[in-house]
Amino acid sequence: MKPTKYFRTTTGEYCHIDDETVYIFNSKEPTRIPLEHEVSDAWGIKSVLNYIFFAFILFYTMFSMSYYGSSFFKHILNYGALLLLVLSLMQIKEAFVSSSTPTIQRNKIKNVLFKTPIFSYPRVLIYFEGPEGKILRRSISVKYKQEGIQILKESGLMT
Repeated sequence: MKPTKYFRTTTGEYCHIDDETVYIFNSKEPTRIPLEHEVSDAWGIKSVLNYIFFAFILFYTMFSMSYYGSSFFKHILNYGALLLLVLSLMQIKEAFVSSSTPTIQRNKIKNVLFKTPIFSYPRVLIYFEGPEGKILRRSISVKYKQEGIQILKESGLMT
């Protein structure tokens, strides 16, 4: 294996970067490159459960609107149902553009962003070309911000 630059993730794995690929492996010294799968997370188990939850909340909201009519907004429970409906819809939308592939070819990478949220670990967002030209996003949580930024700059993924 070629020598790689790597940084630690919050999941106890290492994100390795070499001249041809970016991949996530469970040790500092990679013995193999994981297989690439270019599908989105749209049909994962979490997503299917989210679709079922969305359908349940949607039917509840439709039933409540027809039952209460114009007094729908007088009941506080209905506000919670609308909020859950919107949040569930946002989760479904995110699943169609995100990917959990452990390997990304560097020639398919379109953009790399480093996000530092206030209440969470920093994240590297890698936008890459998936099947049929669809742009997918891989989010990698970085354990140590400075280590991640330094490795990304050294490898040429970030300027």
